[in-house]
Amino acid sequence: MQNQISQNPVSFRRALIHPVLLELYDLWQLSRGDNPAMPRSGLDPTKIPHLLKNLILVDVTNGVQALRYRLVGTEIVTAHGVDYTGKTLEELTSGATLDFTRNLYGTVIGQAVPVFSQGRFKWEGKEHCWTKRLHLPLTRDGEKIDVVLVGQIYETAVAERAEEIRPARPEELASDQAALKLR
Repeated sequence: MQNQISQNPVSFRRALIHPVLLELYDLWQLSRGDNPAMPRSGLDPTKIPHLLKNLILVDVTNGVQALRYRLVGTEIVTAHGVDYTGKTLEELTSGATLDFTRNLYGTVIGQAVPVFSQGRFKWEGKEHCWTKRLHLPLTRDGEKIDVVLVGQIYETAVAERAEEIRPARPEELASDQAALKLR
């Protein structure tokens, strides 16, 4: 059945490839049920300790204008060279990177859909590599998206690839969820 899910032509899941991102997406799909977003209460860190090092939790207030990093996993801290837990997006970046990041989070929050992105990881004083990110909408009250869960992995070997931001389409989410229920 795993092959059926990953080979489905109407699938957001098949773009994810990396096991960490696939597991996180499946957890989100199972936890959200028929809702557009996973309840924040459905995220139990004790059930996914092996994923924590690759996770980011972002609190959302006032739409995409106020994003604060609540949790930053150890792999992400290592890649950046700093733990930015508690910092806002504006405290960390500016210019084109700030615009790019706001656009990415804005899609997750405004459309209540997962977004997969990949591109060159650039951080001052750090080796450049490739990163893949999965942004997932979460909700505390069942209505508004007020938390974003991010899974992020880094690859050192980089083939020439195009950078990408890929929001999930509704038919892909429905197809992936149906396939997951059949497993």
